[in-house]
Amino acid sequence: MPLPEPILDDLRFQKDLVDEARRRIIRYCPDWTDYNLSDPGITLIELFAWMTELIVYRLNQVPDKNYIRFLDFLGVRLQPAASARVELTFRTSVPLPIAPGDETSVLVPAGTEVATRQTEDEPEIIFTTDARLLIAPPRLTQLRREAADSAAGDDFNKNFLPRLGVEPFYAFGRPRPQPGDTFYLGFDDQVDLSGYILQLVFTCEETQAAGIRREDPPWVWEVSRGNGVWEELPLSTRLGERDTTGGLNNAQGSLVLYLPLDLQPDDVHGRRGYWLRCRVEQRRPEQGMYRESPRITSVQAFALGATTRATHAVAVRHETLGISNGEAGQSFKLRHAPVLALRDDERVEVEEMIDGELVFVPWQTVADFSESGRHDRHVTLDTATGEVHFGPCLRQPDGSMRQYGRVPEAGRVIRMSQYRYGGGVAGNLPPDKLQVLKSPIPYIDRVTNMVRASGGRDQETLDEARMRARRELRAQQRAVTAEDYEHLALAASRQVGRVKCNTGAPADGRPLPPGVVELLVIPAALDAVQAGDLSRLQLDPALRRTIEAFLDERRLLTTTLRLREPTYLGVKVRAEIVVNAHSRPEAVQQRVAEALRRFITPLTIRWPPNGADGASPAADGDGQPTTPARAPLQGWPFGRHLYVSDIYSLVQQTPGVKHVRDIKLGSRLLTPSAEDARAPADDVTLDDRRVIETPPDGVLCSLEHDVVVVAL
Repeated sequence: MPLPEPILDDLRFQKDLVDEARRRIIRYCPDWTDYNLSDPGITLIELFAWMTELIVYRLNQVPDKNYIRFLDFLGVRLQPAASARVELTFRTSVPLPIAPGDETSVLVPAGTEVATRQTEDEPEIIFTTDARLLIAPPRLTQLRREAADSAAGDDFNKNFLPRLGVEPFYAFGRPRPQPGDTFYLGFDDQVDLSGYILQLVFTCEETQAAGIRREDPPWVWEVSRGNGVWEELPLSTRLGERDTTGGLNNAQGSLVLYLPLDLQPDDVHGRRGYWLRCRVEQRRPEQGMYRESPRITSVQAFALGATTRATHAVAVRHETLGISNGEAGQSFKLRHAPVLALRDDERVEVEEMIDGELVFVPWQTVADFSESGRHDRHVTLDTATGEVHFGPCLRQPDGSMRQYGRVPEAGRVIRMSQYRYGGGVAGNLPPDKLQVLKSPIPYIDRVTNMVRASGGRDQETLDEARMRARRELRAQQRAVTAEDYEHLALAASRQVGRVKCNTGAPADGRPLPPGVVELLVIPAALDAVQAGDLSRLQLDPALRRTIEAFLDERRLLTTTLRLREPTYLGVKVRAEIVVNAHSRPEAVQQRVAEALRRFITPLTIRWPPNGADGASPAADGDGQPTTPARAPLQGWPFGRHLYVSDIYSLVQQTPGVKHVRDIKLGSRLLTPSAEDARAPADDVTLDDRRVIETPPDGVLCSLEHDVVVVAL
């Protein structure tokens, strides 16, 4: 139970001030007999009572101020804003290579700025690339074939690429292709194809597409991710990039593939390179089946661009903070704040004389000066305010003075090598919003974000810091109990949305071995989830490493840490409703669908019941509030079942709904890394089930809901 907050003065305006003063009138002023509100004396009493109440209010803020000051003494600092991250796709103005044998490459430097279009109402939002991107012509070196049936003759060891132009290459088995027949395209591993937009141009002997449908051939394209792992790649359907090969039956055609960012070279049957393969696989009867193998006479590979990661941040380099006066405890302030978490190459630098030459020497950024000696080059940085502090000189209990950290010499320039500012939920942009290249790059025609940016969170509020301080004081930076692991994992990064320490059976159904601690982590991707992009619930490898490194310093040596995603269960609801006579059916439909999305969600909803600033809830076209009832403020609880009665109650309480005629539920398992995380819920079977059971390690997500307006 928390300690009760003391009320230093409990006087109230009417009861204790105005009424008490009126009762004393007869004693001190017996000739005053008019106590009506219109009397000027009563007006003066109310005025002084109001002024007194203001003083009482300010007095009662003292405990709150002291509480914050105590947190400051404990070293609690506001956590900086988290930056949204996105994959930016740069497209070249001409396919590479420009001409046969041409080695022209395109370089996109690290820190390249890409922004949204600025309008009168919306300021520009800038993202910067995280690493250098080199787009070089791909080098196709191998063309091989593998039959599904080894008895048919497996000639993978033969490279058919040098023979093209002399004899045609039969892509699949002869005389009649079989399911599983595959041909491979191998690329030189000296050219990193990670994130490439790869165009394959085929020249074939034209046939009548015997047995197949040209627009939908029975094949699957896959790419090797390394270590023998193959991933299916969908062919691009964007304008100008559609498959025109007709299943390799047209005389000339091309197709475009978007390669993954984490692509790795692999050994396929002892031959190393970047590998693509096309495999015969009939998934729908209407696709048909090859009655004869396509015959390829030429194949060429071109790079149309590439994708790289970017962060919502603006980089500032070599900003001068000031000049040292030679005293202890100096402080300087950066021009921009709040500051994002510093990288290894982002440090405070101080001018020092080294071998007779003035050079800038980097100083180490520490959390505090408690372990700093007088010769240690240590500074602290408050990321919330952008203040840089040098070590103080403090008197010790024995009367001596101790210097914590080194003091810069007088007259020396102090600068910041680099820092980044930005972040926040403003960076969670929808697709195709980042299109403005701040500085031109040769051979780059345009840039865009093909996927939604996610992961941006605002700087920690004071109330959040108070709650975090309570958790940290309870855990004492040591992970022992299940709650300790959950609280510390949340403190590891602002990109962590929710954490649950799994004490039940894991996803494979087997009990956890002794000493194993399993954490279920949901990333902070609220904007993407609300927009229907459930792929952002995937646990990013970088975030996984951050949490593991943070907890490794605090866990017991006898425990083994395991991180994974929870089991996501997508839910679709079909609701038949009757609307009120004076409500617009379209507005009510939208209101119900929004209520369902906010109710069935794995992440914390952002809005409070009365708005973040105390305003009334948002209203729709009918003037009705859109705030749904009974929405789970912390996201759907782990392992909680969904009952149809919950949906009936939620929909019935939505403004504008007169009756709920029928509710049908459907569900399916979701894998955030799979393509079905972005797909509609057309394949979900709806029925009259009364409950959707959730596994102990599972949470529910909303798929596309159907809200139908019917008449009685």
